[in-house]
Amino acid sequence: MKKASKKKVIVVKKRGLSSVMTAMAGAVVGAGMAVAGAIVMADKKNQTKVKGMVSDVKNQAKDKKAEVDEMVTEGMDKVKKLEVIAQKAVDEAKKI
Repeated sequence: MKKASKKKVIVVKKRGLSSVMTAMAGAVVGAGMAVAGAIVMADKKNQTKVKGMVSDVKNQAKDKKAEVDEMVTEGMDKVKKLEVIAQKAVDEAKKI
């Protein structure tokens, strides 16, 4: 029993060390990306490009939303028509 419990402690310690190292590596990568982003955004031309890209993505998202809204509306209309047909079939079945 004592050997098994020692193994559990070692495994837990190893996992804890791995988690800490992963968190530290993530922090370093995140800081590096922030610095790189700040350097890129310091240039006015790059700021204009980024604003243009954001605007394009925003417009594309609006277009897709409009398409999806139209598809949902069409789907709801079809469901309502099927509901009427189904209700008529139920009414006919009750008559029999």
